[in-house]
Amino acid sequence: MDPAPVRRALCVVVVSLAISAIPVYAQQTGSISGKVTATDGALLPGVSVVAKSDILPAPRETVSGPEGAYRLPALPPGTYTLTFALSGMQTVTRQAQVQLAQDTIADAVLGVGGVTEAVTVTAQASVVNPESAAITNGLTNKQISSLPVGQEYRDLIKLIPGVQYTQDTTRGPSAGGSGQDNVYRFDGVNVTLPLFGTLSAEPASYDIADFSVVKGGARAVDFDRSGGFSVDSVSRSGTSRYAGQVSYQFQSNGMAAKLNDGSPSRYSLNRGWTTASLGGPIVKDRLFFYGSYYRPHNSRDNRANLYGDLPKYESTRNEGFGKVTYTPTSSVLVNVSYRQSHRLDKSDLFASDSSSTTGTGNEARQKIAIGEASWVISARSLLSFKYTHFANPTQGRPDNVSNATISTGIGTQLPLSSLDTLGLVSVPAPISGANAYNAFIQPLINQYGYTQNGAKVGGGTVGYGTTFDKDDFFRDSGQVAYNITLGSVVRHDLHVGYQRYVDSEDLTRSSNGWGLITVPGGRLNFNGTPIYYEATFQQQTTGAVPTIHSEYHSQSIEVNDAITWNNWTFNVGLLASNDTLYGQGLKVDSATLSGYVLSPGTKYTMYDVPFKKMLQPRISATWAYNGHDTVYGSYATYNPAASSLPRAASWDRNIATTINAYFDASGKLFAIDPVKSSSGKLFVLNMTPRTVREYLIGTARQLNEHWTARLYGRYRKGSHFWEDTNNNARVVYDPPPGIPQTLYIPNLDAQRAQIGSGSSYVITELDGAFTKYYEVSLETEYRTNKVYLNAGYTWSHYYGNFDQDNSTTGNDANIFIGSSFIADDGGRQIWNNRYGDLRGDRPNLLKIYGYYALDWNATAGAYFVAQSGQPWEMWSYEPYRAFTTSTSDTSRYAEPAGSRRSPAHAQLDLNYTQNIRTASRLGVQIVGDLFNVFNSQTGYNYNPAVHSSTFGQPRSYYDPRRFQLMLRVQF
Repeated sequence: MDPAPVRRALCVVVVSLAISAIPVYAQQTGSISGKVTATDGALLPGVSVVAKSDILPAPRETVSGPEGAYRLPALPPGTYTLTFALSGMQTVTRQAQVQLAQDTIADAVLGVGGVTEAVTVTAQASVVNPESAAITNGLTNKQISSLPVGQEYRDLIKLIPGVQYTQDTTRGPSAGGSGQDNVYRFDGVNVTLPLFGTLSAEPASYDIADFSVVKGGARAVDFDRSGGFSVDSVSRSGTSRYAGQVSYQFQSNGMAAKLNDGSPSRYSLNRGWTTASLGGPIVKDRLFFYGSYYRPHNSRDNRANLYGDLPKYESTRNEGFGKVTYTPTSSVLVNVSYRQSHRLDKSDLFASDSSSTTGTGNEARQKIAIGEASWVISARSLLSFKYTHFANPTQGRPDNVSNATISTGIGTQLPLSSLDTLGLVSVPAPISGANAYNAFIQPLINQYGYTQNGAKVGGGTVGYGTTFDKDDFFRDSGQVAYNITLGSVVRHDLHVGYQRYVDSEDLTRSSNGWGLITVPGGRLNFNGTPIYYEATFQQQTTGAVPTIHSEYHSQSIEVNDAITWNNWTFNVGLLASNDTLYGQGLKVDSATLSGYVLSPGTKYTMYDVPFKKMLQPRISATWAYNGHDTVYGSYATYNPAASSLPRAASWDRNIATTINAYFDASGKLFAIDPVKSSSGKLFVLNMTPRTVREYLIGTARQLNEHWTARLYGRYRKGSHFWEDTNNNARVVYDPPPGIPQTLYIPNLDAQRAQIGSGSSYVITELDGAFTKYYEVSLETEYRTNKVYLNAGYTWSHYYGNFDQDNSTTGNDANIFIGSSFIADDGGRQIWNNRYGDLRGDRPNLLKIYGYYALDWNATAGAYFVAQSGQPWEMWSYEPYRAFTTSTSDTSRYAEPAGSRRSPAHAQLDLNYTQNIRTASRLGVQIVGDLFNVFNSQTGYNYNPAVHSSTFGQPRSYYDPRRFQLMLRVQF
């Protein structure tokens, strides 16, 4: 199904709502608020407050209210000059730093008459917020650029206080939930991978002006359903003057240490990053523009292997970005931006016995678009609107494409003289004593084997990569909201919002030529006929491989009231959501037993979770007992949105058939054998969606004008986990007392028979599945004009019996949410040793980072992290022989979860930035980043399979020491 019409229709609906309603809080902005008093402490109403900044085309103005309070909402992040003026009083100016999604407190004291006074201390957002219990943090572009971080958005995640450091390249860190529970917004666009909850998108961090995170205590604002943390950023904008920069950063192969185990590292290559940007005014005081270009390029001269020289690995990405900022009036702000990138990887890693033509690569495109507007209707009301689009089409593909014509007609001749052009050929090797077999394969070894000690040897692979894997993801989202402030002695800040989005995936997997070709040489047979050649490929028996289309629709309504009275702020909010899952392959028919009839290619409503099932209250109280230091507490419920079930349970999953084609000794096709794949699954009715409940208490203090700190404790419990499992799992796999020994769907077999197909597995809530997370964190920030320091220690315990982070052998991947190995067959049920410490548990975490501005126009930055190791446990099928005939150890826990733990890890990263002044407007910077200074290559991701030869050995290591150097020219 083409998602374009859906996107267009959604856009029209959202735009109509924005026009007919009034705008909401602009999500890519922050705010400034405070009180204006006289020198004797009297509150001053009617004071004119004007905010100016080079990133805001037109100044923003408001007037202080009866209690002397003022608020300037919907301000783009940046540095502002505030001017406070009242007839007969002294005019005061001061600086304020606005950060994304945070409120900066800037109070002012006006004397009688006299000259204008300039306050030299810049007001900044901090961890102390007298009106909120939310656990938030933010970083400005200056702070980010002075710290040792990488080039991608993912690299900023390590800066989140209290969140573990991870090197996973697909899934995120665990932070009170699994690594697929987080939400990632980039420039206000949700770039979390649809259906999977990971950060597979790869926008660059180069353009980020401000970065923010919400870890807990969320309000019913901005539709936060994250079961972990939620991050966002805002891109750079044009300013009132033309400015730009060009930079080049590089890291050669020799600038990275070798891995201690001798294996190749992902840094064992030559890497370069080129960036350029330009911004400025189009129409003075009205319209600004900003544009940038980003090009990372990686290359590696692959070492020769048993087949000889290998082609050079290359990965090239081109990313462009454009943004306009428009203020038609001083009270209206419009931002429109578009980002597009294209990455092409060729000739990735080769096995030691693979020929040079077997290489594979990947192609990925990315589109991120946003249009948003905010209208400050009055000093007390605000309206905003936002539409976003995210597209991430990807394709894994062979470097070389076969021109072979595939036919499943009996008698089709396999061209034996050119097998290496038909697909990927597994070259056979002799077997001792199998004389006839050895004689048959020897000509193939002579033609396709590699040379060793002067003779041809089998056992390698030649030909072309086997598979085209085209997987395209889309998300279109629109939201509107309205904010109004009522009252003065008791103030109500009311917020109402509506959001709707559609996630979709289009998956097409097909084979390159005949796919994988093996040579049984007559040692296997099919229905009594010897098989000499076998090809395994993906195709419908009647034609081309179809596209499997999946959709996830969601809509939410949020209402929030922040009630301020004296030094108290009470937050009462509710987020209500409705999710609908759509699969492919059935058609709704209420007259049938199941409610469906078979209809390949047809979109059908798979499951609907109504609003009444997802009522998510957000309640908190904050007491600023001395006007600025606080004690706070909150309760929140979250229903995480990510689910892979629209594809994982789709009826058309089995329409893309894997076919085994069998050939005789002369290469003639004599039989085909379609391999049954996973089929569609039915849902248990009236399920409760996955739920996370959070309790939070804490205190925050402004220790002095530069130093702030907070201490908080948090508890999260996850429950109502959905998974696919055997319909009879509670009957045949010996559940503990308290779990009913009944079928999940009593008449499942009858429903499957009525449809004509379907799995014996069902989608259900797993009885008693849960996770728990306890946390105590102490965090502090210190800021002056020359120093920035963020330091924190977190003790936590993450345990339970449902581990989404540990459901398969390779967990750093887009693992199905709702259809993993968990609860699949005997030995994998949640009562089979799965209770214990979960993979994401890190009891102790110390994180310190910051920078210091040196006297010689330079900065020195550092990042230090020390954390506990990763839990793991032994896997074995042997304790479960009574329940399964399988001999797979995968995900069958032979001891309580997390019984073992990898070593603790610590590392130090450094940054040095030297600014060089020139006589012209040009500025030159030389930047060096040194990561993992002490080369701590701690092992983790231990192999838990007891029957593996590498059991108990780490499969991954923390990245080695590496150095990157950059030259940047600013103008």
